[in-house]
Amino acid sequence: MELHPIMSPQSQPSPAAGNINDEWEARLLAEQKRNHEEFRQFAYAVSHDLREQLRMITSYTQLLELQYRDQLSGDGQEFMRYILESTERMDRLLGDLLTYSHQFRALDQPQQRVDPEGALQGAILMLDTAMRDSGAQITNDPLPAIHFDFPQLTQLFRQLLSNAICFRGPEPPRIHVSAADTGEAIQFSVQDNGIGIEPRYHEQIFGVFKRLHGREFPGTGIGLAIARRIVEQRGGRIWVTSELGQGATFYFTIPGSTAG
Repeated sequence: MELHPIMSPQSQPSPAAGNINDEWEARLLAEQKRNHEEFRQFAYAVSHDLREQLRMITSYTQLLELQYRDQLSGDGQEFMRYILESTERMDRLLGDLLTYSHQFRALDQPQQRVDPEGALQGAILMLDTAMRDSGAQITNDPLPAIHFDFPQLTQLFRQLLSNAICFRGPEPPRIHVSAADTGEAIQFSVQDNGIGIEPRYHEQIFGVFKRLHGREFPGTGIGLAIARRIVEQRGGRIWVTSELGQGATFYFTIPGSTAG
């Protein structure tokens, strides 16, 4: 005969308590969704409105330079160049902030089976100018189809490739993309021959506005934060292995497998 412990009335779960917990959970999820939407709208408004003002500053500075170039001293022309360079950097920063804010939209679209090689080629087309200027070469192994959002996957590849091109060493960038099925996820890698990253900074670089090199290299410090947001909101993870002066390999996983 099997004996079962008798639960006192105090130890038995209350249906009312379960309803309260469900209600609180629903409210928290709704509040989180509302906060994300408010942040997205705020970032969009700031980026859009500030970029309009930057375009005005840039346009009138260029007009002043064109009309009064012969009357400006060497210092005056240098000041004009500083203004234009600063507005250009700010415009890139706001553009990346706008892209980052887009990653906070609700995931209300079903994931489709997509071809990563198509997304990779789309990212390469977006970086055509940077590739030609740097002499970058990008190669890839066959990449298996996955369930994902195609524009977001293209954006993810673009950020990682752009990062590899930006932080290049004395040799032209050589970037290779590959993927492996781990059984539970598809693990992608983006390997480069760039300047590398000290291990103590491997986590820091994925934060917003985290720049290790100041203005020595172009960039806004948001690109890898965008990549991390895209991967993690889909249930994957992203990390890097690197040593200073020995290039870097960025990995990210997409849940699922080719067998699934």
